[in-house]
Amino acid sequence: MSSNQTDNTREKLFNAGVKVFAEKGYRDATVREICKVAGSGNINSINYYFGSKENLYRTILEAIFSAYDRFSQEEWDRKTPKAQLKSMISSYCTMLYEDNAFASDVTAIFVTEMIRPSSFIKDLVDTYNGPRVKRHLKMFRALLGDGASDDNARDCLVSVAGQLLYYSFAWPVFSRLFPDYSPDQQYEQWAEHVYQFSLGGIAAIKKQLKQKAR
Repeated sequence: MSSNQTDNTREKLFNAGVKVFAEKGYRDATVREICKVAGSGNINSINYYFGSKENLYRTILEAIFSAYDRFSQEEWDRKTPKAQLKSMISSYCTMLYEDNAFASDVTAIFVTEMIRPSSFIKDLVDTYNGPRVKRHLKMFRALLGDGASDDNARDCLVSVAGQLLYYSFAWPVFSRLFPDYSPDQQYEQWAEHVYQFSLGGIAAIKKQLKQKAR
């Protein structure tokens, strides 16, 4: 089998895994169904290319959790804290909402992991979310200024992240309440709103911290 054929088969199995895991969940998805969706008549193909159904799912989760971190650390470090915040918000909105990605099978898998985490979640959080959160907490401490505690920085991070993730988790409800709203067409506007709204909140907390320090 040529290298191109190998890569193509692996990609088909990967994409089929995303679709079936999104619809059935990891526990109920079967190797046979994934192979069928991939157009492969050989149910051993998953073992050949990924080692097991478990490893295929882990590979998909790796792709999801690493998606945000495709950026230059040096470029990040050159930005001001405000520019870092804007970059963080813009990157998340693009990843989640461009081309209605929030409604995709990938997002369905992510949301399921948040509700019913698999055994892989600990390693993935330590590998990807841990360094990311440290970077963001440092940014929020810089935005809040002297006197800001780790709790203050954490609460700001959670507040901003909550705004960014809202549509992903609440879309079935939100779309019925606001049927004309399209995140795909308005995510850049939404990113700017979250940025300005967050700056206002951070400024208010910074003012409170200064008052308490007097």
